[in-house]
Amino acid sequence: MDEKRDLLKQLSDQSDAIIKHSDSKNPEKTWMYRVTQGFWNELYQARETGRPIILCSPNVPQEMIYSLGAVPLPVDALPTRLASSKDAWRYIDISEQYVPTTVCSINKVNFGTVFSGDLGFVPAAMVYCSLPCDSSRSTYPAMAEYLNKTYGVPYFVVDTPYRKDDVGFRYTANNLKRAYQFLLKVLKKEHDPDIFAKYLTNSNKTEELMCLIGNMRKQVPCPQGGRLLVLNGMVTCCMGSQYMLDYVQKQYEETKKLFDAKKSCLKSGVEKYRVLWMQNMMWNNAGIMDWMEKEFNACSVMNGFPFLGRDQIEDVYDDEQIWFGLAKRCLGSPMVHSVCGPSEAYVKGIENIMNDYTIDIGIYAGHVGCKHAWAAGRMVTDVMEKKYGTPVLTFDLDSGDIRYKSTDEIKATITDFMETLAARGYDPAAERAKLLK
Repeated sequence: MDEKRDLLKQLSDQSDAIIKHSDSKNPEKTWMYRVTQGFWNELYQARETGRPIILCSPNVPQEMIYSLGAVPLPVDALPTRLASSKDAWRYIDISEQYVPTTVCSINKVNFGTVFSGDLGFVPAAMVYCSLPCDSSRSTYPAMAEYLNKTYGVPYFVVDTPYRKDDVGFRYTANNLKRAYQFLLKVLKKEHDPDIFAKYLTNSNKTEELMCLIGNMRKQVPCPQGGRLLVLNGMVTCCMGSQYMLDYVQKQYEETKKLFDAKKSCLKSGVEKYRVLWMQNMMWNNAGIMDWMEKEFNACSVMNGFPFLGRDQIEDVYDDEQIWFGLAKRCLGSPMVHSVCGPSEAYVKGIENIMNDYTIDIGIYAGHVGCKHAWAAGRMVTDVMEKKYGTPVLTFDLDSGDIRYKSTDEIKATITDFMETLAARGYDPAAERAKLLK
């Protein structure tokens, strides 16, 4: 293993550099990167000032962590942030000294950052859910055991059910409440209903705005591009924070301008194809969507594991409403709501998108680490092709390790597909224009 690195400082400094670069080149887009800057700056400053940091899975409600004066670090934020750089390779290679190569690269990066010591801090605790996938079900407990045995880090597992109904929500609500009691004890804090209500109010507003943004993306032409589908993954990292709310508020305002004017987000102003990404987003290749917009006038309208807004917690002081609402959000998180339970939920979700978003093309860019999703992927592909007559491109990639399939290889695969559609005379935009006449 090479010399240790200061990963949190690196990510915080990089976020500042991205803001500086955007200010000089594309100041109108700087707002898009404020949320990642806020997240990584807060984590780095927390470490430097001794503020407690809680490792967690992305579906653990961050509001309850913020309300206790601590900072959440959903471990999947690390691999998705590092996926587009060679830094991911370092942690994958370190991890493979301890775990099988068949483990998902996202989880391998999680392991590698912990094993390497590059985070530069010992978490106050780890809280994780027993979902959403087979890989995380095996790696989260192993990580928690390692941290406990090596550094004495206490941990708590939120057991989550297969079923997503009132029984399942109440079961999850009770376990989340127990997790909160665990954190109160670890952090030596007392419950403050006013502070908790503040973060719940923030997340309520964030949920509302995300729902409004998702609905505006239904419009033809689409008022926002595909890159924001990737950036919106941050909503599972810092829900309840002010910078998350500020980011979503600004996104809503920018989307509303184009929505009201009925204008496309594409530079060309011409939306020829509307694309649904049916599986995980391409964490290591978000630029592919920018390239598709420029090369083919193809707008990435929605993804198959979407964040479209979840139920409001009407009374942020009512104990039962709080935990039941957070449980519903936990089980309704992106990916969890589609591939953590019955496959019918995934199929239904795709059908809802097909019915509402005027999709012309499906792309199943299947992450090799999501082995549990490939069978369901065949089911949703059949639905799109047979029920809706929509052409689908299927290929495999590794969303956490670009060495598996390069950007050039992915572009070549997409280009072949798009050229085949053009050769067959597939022009859905022209058909829509005829109908309008």
